[in-house]
Amino acid sequence: MRNPLALVTAAVVLTAAVLTSGAAQAAPDPGPAPAAGRTVGTAQQPQAPDVGAKPPPVQRAKPFKAVPPTGGKRKKAAPPDFGPDEKILSAYHRGKLSRDEAVRYGLAAMRAPGSVPTHLRPTGAIRDPQRYLTYLSMLAADAAPDAARSIAPSVTAPAGASAAQEEYNDCVEPHEYLNVTFRCRAASGDFLIMYNIASGSQPGVPAKFNGNGRATAVQYMLNALNLAVAEYRAMGYPLPVREDKPWVLVYGVDELPVIGGFGIEITAPFVLPFGMNQQATILVPHSEDDWDYMPRHELFHVMQYQYWDRSDVGIDFITDFLGGKEFGSMNWWMEATAEWAAHQTYVRMPYVPISGSDRLYARNVYDVLSKPGAAINSWGGLGGGPQYGAFLLPAYLTEQVDAAFVRRTWESVRDHDHLPIEAIRHTAQGYGLNFKDMLLGYHIANYRLAKANAAPAPTPDAWRNYGYTDAHAGTLWRNELIGITPTGDDGLGFARPARKKHSTPAGTHVTYQDILRKGGAVYHDFWAVQNSGDSSCGYCSTLLVDVTKDTNRSSAVVVWNRSGGGGTEYPSIQTVRYPDAGGLITVPNFKYPMVATLVSTWTELDIHSEDAANSPKTFSTYVETTLPLKPRSCTLRPLSVKSVEINVEPQGTFNRYAASTPDGWTGGDSTYSVKLPDGRLVWLFSDTWMGPLNGDGTRPVSAPLVNNTFVVQNGGNLSTYHGGTSGSPQPLMPPSGPGKWYWVGDGHLSDGQLQVVYQEYERFGSGAWDWRFNRNVVANFALSNLREPVSVRQLPSASGVAWGSALLPASRSMDGFTYVYGVDDSPINKQMRIARVYGDDLADGTWQYHTPWGWTFREQSSRNLLTGIANEYSVTPWGGQFLLLSQDSTQAFSGQINAWTSCSPFGPFTQKTPVYRMPEPGPYGSYWNPNVISYNAHVHASLSSGDTFIASYNVNSMDTRISPDGDHYRDPGIYRPRFFRFTLG
Repeated sequence: MRNPLALVTAAVVLTAAVLTSGAAQAAPDPGPAPAAGRTVGTAQQPQAPDVGAKPPPVQRAKPFKAVPPTGGKRKKAAPPDFGPDEKILSAYHRGKLSRDEAVRYGLAAMRAPGSVPTHLRPTGAIRDPQRYLTYLSMLAADAAPDAARSIAPSVTAPAGASAAQEEYNDCVEPHEYLNVTFRCRAASGDFLIMYNIASGSQPGVPAKFNGNGRATAVQYMLNALNLAVAEYRAMGYPLPVREDKPWVLVYGVDELPVIGGFGIEITAPFVLPFGMNQQATILVPHSEDDWDYMPRHELFHVMQYQYWDRSDVGIDFITDFLGGKEFGSMNWWMEATAEWAAHQTYVRMPYVPISGSDRLYARNVYDVLSKPGAAINSWGGLGGGPQYGAFLLPAYLTEQVDAAFVRRTWESVRDHDHLPIEAIRHTAQGYGLNFKDMLLGYHIANYRLAKANAAPAPTPDAWRNYGYTDAHAGTLWRNELIGITPTGDDGLGFARPARKKHSTPAGTHVTYQDILRKGGAVYHDFWAVQNSGDSSCGYCSTLLVDVTKDTNRSSAVVVWNRSGGGGTEYPSIQTVRYPDAGGLITVPNFKYPMVATLVSTWTELDIHSEDAANSPKTFSTYVETTLPLKPRSCTLRPLSVKSVEINVEPQGTFNRYAASTPDGWTGGDSTYSVKLPDGRLVWLFSDTWMGPLNGDGTRPVSAPLVNNTFVVQNGGNLSTYHGGTSGSPQPLMPPSGPGKWYWVGDGHLSDGQLQVVYQEYERFGSGAWDWRFNRNVVANFALSNLREPVSVRQLPSASGVAWGSALLPASRSMDGFTYVYGVDDSPINKQMRIARVYGDDLADGTWQYHTPWGWTFREQSSRNLLTGIANEYSVTPWGGQFLLLSQDSTQAFSGQINAWTSCSPFGPFTQKTPVYRMPEPGPYGSYWNPNVISYNAHVHASLSSGDTFIASYNVNSMDTRISPDGDHYRDPGIYRPRFFRFTLG
């Protein structure tokens, strides 16, 4: 029995399935089928085809409202590892040194090597030197003042520095710090700069001076610090003012010498969280000469450190921040937001004293846009890497939400001990947004590098998330990508992020595999080919992009024309297409000069940059261009039923056979038929009761039930073909393994053999309904020996559709294809699927699947057609057109049988017409029995001719009792096919 309205006599059927499992002759199941998660009778309501899937709702920020954080506290990180040659902090982590000792010895190693015990002296280079010094700095914040003094001394501005002076003399009082003697100090506002003037072998700032006697470079830096602090404070970032405690920038820290001569080279500016004046301090090597931009960037790091109270830094915090994975995860957002913030100072106060300094924030954008598949929080180590080009993310978030978004992430770090990804998610929640849902818009905006253009009415702001308002997006940012292979222009119009380009003529069908890291994206450009497609629509086709249904994948196809193509050219959007419920994106009327860009992002995130980068995942994308369907042309005959005659042959033949057979068929369902060349008629049955019956016509409770059989009719004689022996019958098509069985589908003749479709089902639990569809197979039988298959081969099963509800052989389809009909199952409103194979071998030919847009080669892209068919039905030629016959499934337990007609084997099927109402089912049916059901009507083509058709349907009972009083035992006649003849006008 095959799922009549998804309700079956499960206990009887499944008990028999276990008891009658014989030696497997069928092909073994190669593994879990993709549809294995779908239980028969519990499928979701099928989705109607949707050429233009609706766009996701446009996210709009609500006024910010703090929300409690989700999730528990992070696990503590392991202590940082500075390599096997470092001894002091290693001893501290093992509990051999106190914090004061660790700070004292660690700093003394740079200042007075002889004061450090021999066993604590390093034996080689220290790993991550800037991180090492940062760690010592943070330890010093909670160490005794005398231990921390060398790294956190007090220093004041030179006398009179705050007063207006016509001429400065900064170099009158030397000061030593980190083993370097700085001869000059310059102060302005809240800042002090310690430096030297370059002279001979003495490195320092260039010996170029303003008219006031101050080094020009130093004046630039002081001006930049004062301008930037004013803007940062106006943006809501704190930088407290402490009397006689200016914030210090130290220019000229190139190396930190340690014991044994293994100097720690400083190659880029960085900020000690706890340094001069017991507060964050900017350290700058002599190699740095970005006098205006650098101080703005580094000062924002000082701002970031204000979100921790370093006067009470605990060892747990230090370990979490600098230990293990935490440091890179935090430094990613520190650098991304520092680049963004420095840019904002120029935007808010358009003053650029050094030409080009306002453009330096974008110099690393290539590192991000050349590798869009990298993790969104990729970190490349101190001093360089994609974290600097990641200013794009804070730029996007502040534009889409509000200017305070970045600041609120740092407040989340402060208030909830969050790492940046956690802080971003938490901040988005405060605005009523889901950061995961914002990633697709971010990656589309990156691909466009332009302002958002309006979408068509009635939702003109639907694409507002797909662009940047920053004036540099289409100029400076894009210019950083010009002339380099991964990102340069390839004819679409401009340089843009790295992508994969595909010439996509009509008839393309290919699968792409992309490796992404968390939060990363891939761009595929599909270029329509000139003069390729259906000429009747201007050489068009339909582009199908199947991104599969994945809750952690977000995708869209953006459509535009190539440069010079006219119309809407990149970066302006012509339209955006989104996945339907099954993950299929459809682009109709795909033709030259169109380019369709798939943007697909992995929306799962990891709070640790290292884990995000080291957790690649492969995503598959199937792409196909289909030509429009070409239905046959005909004039449909009006569909009307002239007459119906019931209880016609071979119904009587089967009843007589059941009454007399000692060990053959006494009842069954499915009831397909195939006429052989020698005149024999093979009847294909699923669950089959075997004889004999009792003398009074009842069935013994010991009667065997097998899952599938053949009954061969030769004239008026019937013979049952099954596996096993007459005393212990088994299914003709034996199970492939324990807990599995086959039910029969339709059959036909193929290359001189009988070819039959079977659907395999399997148990997955102990409950009566714990079974499901597993896969489709096709079995070939030699006409000289129908008792066992000569081959069993796999059929497509990835979509979960049970194929074989009906077959229309190539000999009767009028176009050389064999049409394979299936059902997308559900309790009611079952829906039709159609596939086809050229020729008559279902397993050897290439399957094509019907969609509203054409024939696809991918089963998962197939779409439902007619609603209201049953699990089994028939499509039969009729006077130059095709007749569909099926039980009505729009109502549960319906007794109605309907007919439809079409000019083509693939529809559309129209003229729905009632043919016959089955009298048996339900409490008011002919049995007056609420357990009786009827189902699965189909025409028998070999018994039909002209306008007259012989059809059958199945009758069954849901009374599962194994008892003389059970329906199947007291009245074996219930579970048998009924035959009727109808004539169409």
